[in-house]
Amino acid sequence: MSSLETKSLPFPHVCVVEASAGSGKTYVLAKRYLELLISPRLAITEVPLKNTLAITFSNKTALEMKARILYFLKRMALDKFSDPVQKKDLIAALGVDEAHARQKARAILDILVKNYNFFQVQTIDSFINGIISGCAFKLGLSSAFRIKTDYKDTLSLSL
Repeated sequence: MSSLETKSLPFPHVCVVEASAGSGKTYVLAKRYLELLISPRLAITEVPLKNTLAITFSNKTALEMKARILYFLKRMALDKFSDPVQKKDLIAALGVDEAHARQKARAILDILVKNYNFFQVQTIDSFINGIISGCAFKLGLSSAFRIKTDYKDTLSLSL
């Protein structure tokens, strides 16, 4: 039994955020991602980076979300928030005191630098592509398969 199972974190857990453009979805998802990484149920050294995935629709949003998570971690680790309301909101959401949040944020940043490939904020298509790539042999595909991005010819066949 892994330490994640013994600590009773909400895994597997799915959080869906639906809202109109400009309503703060990226902020909410970045904050939720941090909640999972900084959970008070885990020791400083236990960061579920490999078990945490955020999926969104566009590359732009995925990059923005990664940047926002890193921004929050950096601000928390250095205690350099420009907005005290944002700091209070983040600390309250995490369920830990400021000192613990700062210490855990530093540890997470260190882990992220060493294991950036496990920092999983992806688009739906890149996630599915990763799954297919991992199973290419079992699916009878070449390991060098390519996904077509010119869908017009294929789409015209369905009409």
